[in-house]
Amino acid sequence: MSVKHLYSGRFPEKHQVQEVDVVTLYHEGRFDELDAVVICKDESGNVTATFGDSNWDCLPFSRKKEGNNLTFESLNSDPELQRELKLFAYGWLFNKSPQGRKAPSFSSVRTRVNVIKRVYDYLAEQNHSSIQSLSKPSIWADFEVYLVKSRYAKSSMQQSFIAINAVIKFASWHKVEHGFINLIKSITLFEKLNATEPQQTFTIPERLCDRIYGKAIELIEEAHPHRQLIAQIENDLQENYLEGKRIVDAKVESGSIFTFMLGNGEIDRHKCASVIISNQPQKPSDMIAPLAQKLPNIPLKHGNDFQRYLGQLITASYIVCGGFSGMRDSELDKLTPNSYHTDTFEGRDYHMLQSHTFKLGKKRETWVTASSSKTAIELMTTLTDKWRQQAIYPDKKYTNTLWVNHAARSKPPVLITKWDERLKRFCKQFDFIVTEEDYQECLDSNPKSHEKIKKIIKIGKPWHLTSHQFRRTLAFYCIKNRFGTMVALKQQFKHLYLAMTEWYTNGGKLASYRRLIVDEKMKGILDDINAETTANKIFKQWHSNETLSGTHGKAIMKMRGDVPTIYSSWYVIYKAVKEGILTLHGTTHSYCKNGYNCDMDGVVTPQFCVDCGSGSSIIDEEQARWWQKKHNSLVAYMESDEEISVSERSHYITQVRAAELVMVDFKLPFTPFEPDLKVANS
Repeated sequence: MSVKHLYSGRFPEKHQVQEVDVVTLYHEGRFDELDAVVICKDESGNVTATFGDSNWDCLPFSRKKEGNNLTFESLNSDPELQRELKLFAYGWLFNKSPQGRKAPSFSSVRTRVNVIKRVYDYLAEQNHSSIQSLSKPSIWADFEVYLVKSRYAKSSMQQSFIAINAVIKFASWHKVEHGFINLIKSITLFEKLNATEPQQTFTIPERLCDRIYGKAIELIEEAHPHRQLIAQIENDLQENYLEGKRIVDAKVESGSIFTFMLGNGEIDRHKCASVIISNQPQKPSDMIAPLAQKLPNIPLKHGNDFQRYLGQLITASYIVCGGFSGMRDSELDKLTPNSYHTDTFEGRDYHMLQSHTFKLGKKRETWVTASSSKTAIELMTTLTDKWRQQAIYPDKKYTNTLWVNHAARSKPPVLITKWDERLKRFCKQFDFIVTEEDYQECLDSNPKSHEKIKKIIKIGKPWHLTSHQFRRTLAFYCIKNRFGTMVALKQQFKHLYLAMTEWYTNGGKLASYRRLIVDEKMKGILDDINAETTANKIFKQWHSNETLSGTHGKAIMKMRGDVPTIYSSWYVIYKAVKEGILTLHGTTHSYCKNGYNCDMDGVVTPQFCVDCGSGSSIIDEEQARWWQKKHNSLVAYMESDEEISVSERSHYITQVRAAELVMVDFKLPFTPFEPDLKVANS
């Protein structure tokens, strides 16, 4: 059994788990032996999970700050169902795929186990003992009713069906009689059971957005000058607590009896903490007083106030970094003291954040942000300095990350999880309450989320803030207020396809049109600028020696010795552009002289523009470089171990071939792609 996919490169090989024939143990009823099978060990060789456990601790496999376990506790009262599900989970975890497919990540296995538990919860509720029961038409029909009544989203239903299909596909390994003749047509089925459109993450109503982001900026800017004092007070409070604990421990050793000492030898931790606090050498209020004098508008009367204030500063810094960059939660998580920097382009300074992104492989990426992110990073760098030195990181990718907290003084600092809970608490603490106007704006701004809004957003209650709303909100207001283009947003969001960026901006254009007031003078100026820019571009194409590709680009190169009258001078071109006779519309991959009369196939499939059927495409050297990058990324993706369908591979290969045609025209170096040919036995 290959287990290499589960471990990092530095994990000791002697402590990696060994293969066990769990299928034979299962079917022969040797359940004591089966329960003793080791699922996972840590780097020291300590067993963290066995087959018989109801909660498999798989941190060495996952190496994340949360979500490191596979849990079967909901089936503790149904041992047959639980054992069957564990067998399937074992096969998925250790990649016993009969098809020899690439091993899924631990998070994918965890998701699959969690979604199929919905199926098993139904089986337990109906007193069934195996997934085989679902293969009976009457029981399956009842299961469909159960899913509908449970109001599962389309994606949740689909994932459950896909998990059942995984059971069917692994049948030749686990040898459990499932009873299904064919795979479930998951897409057709969930469309039938749930006609609700996919619900989108909310964009934050403008008034609430201004207040939430404004409060976050206010907090960090007010605290920033005093960050060393805040960090010192936190350190002193911790030392004061530890000194109180030493005093109590010494009293216990000398024979003193305390109420936290229970008769059975155990300790009442809550009472013990109270005794430690009462034995601290200094009063926390006295230690906090110097900061309270500098920040008279912040409640800082005692230790709990200080702890709450620290939590607010952490959350405010997270809001600023996420709100003004649009980074994913997984990308925000990897920010360190060295993540902020500035870059200069055409004489203008830009504020940047650098982190890791994990879409299509781990790599270092950069996001444009606001200047307040610098303040947030500097504040967190100082406040978490000691904590970062003491925290235990689940994997090296988290080392020195900023988002650490020390909520319990009796325990070491930990990486922050459950950000959405912290964000909702932030809104509650500062009374960011939803008004009727906010609710209506939420409906208007989120046309794809009405069912979700009615379920979650309540007038008179705090705004339901989540980390993913930062990304959606940035996209929405960028388009609404015309702060950037869709292509620029695609780059900022690190999206593979423009369609995904458009999904995030949903409602933004409509909101922009609603508030648009046409200034005819300004419109005229912009029209003149656009006409001049277009004329300059066309003139350069016809009256220079630059290489061009595309059907019309190649035609231009052939006609440069005998230029048509309409292209004879800059003024003639400019006049034709102003009159609408000439147009030129550009994308990252090509220009089109056909303007809005183009069939627009190239928007979705850019390879069509290389050999455009209408003879309208022009590709310059900058766009050729785009095709070179496209070629490199697609070839790398197809040569990776990712599962790619035949239709996807065909789509990618046509783009690769188009890129190669362009690179040949520009004499750009590349290695021609040779697809693997697989012969199917008839």
